[in-house]
Amino acid sequence: MTGRYRYRSKDLLGDYARAAAGALICLAPVVFVGSNGVTLALAAIGLLFVVFGLRTALRHATEIVTDDQGIAAVGPLSRRIEWKAVQRVKLSYYATRRDRQGGWMHMMLGGQGGTIRIDSALEGFDDIARRAGRVAIQNGAELSDTTRANFAALDIVLPEAVATDRAT
Repeated sequence: MTGRYRYRSKDLLGDYARAAAGALICLAPVVFVGSNGVTLALAAIGLLFVVFGLRTALRHATEIVTDDQGIAAVGPLSRRIEWKAVQRVKLSYYATRRDRQGGWMHMMLGGQGGTIRIDSALEGFDDIARRAGRVAIQNGAELSDTTRANFAALDIVLPEAVATDRAT
């Protein structure tokens, strides 16, 4: 089963706006006032906003492709991990409010071929998470209690790991 997933432009507009506003607010004094201790600190913070904007553009330019053999991030920093080579899966939740009603999830898949990171703004995130959870169990990857709880929050039930004989 092949799937092609992208971050929707409308979901990234807020990140682009925050990056532009932060860079403008922090870097404008450097341009208009000149250099002193305060403006150097603002310049450093402004550069962080620029990096955030570049990271957002990188996500925007990247397509996540899944097929029966593996998962790939296709774009400026392409990489591919075969499903049978997935050794690490970490699913994290980041709350934006104290009552944990708002927030996003971030999943990291690691194995031979590198690491692929995606977040819940990606179209089809739940489908990829479901597949990654199954693969992690099949491959005997160690999943933290937090990762298991976050899979459960997505209504993805993971069975206990199946013991395999790796001596052969």
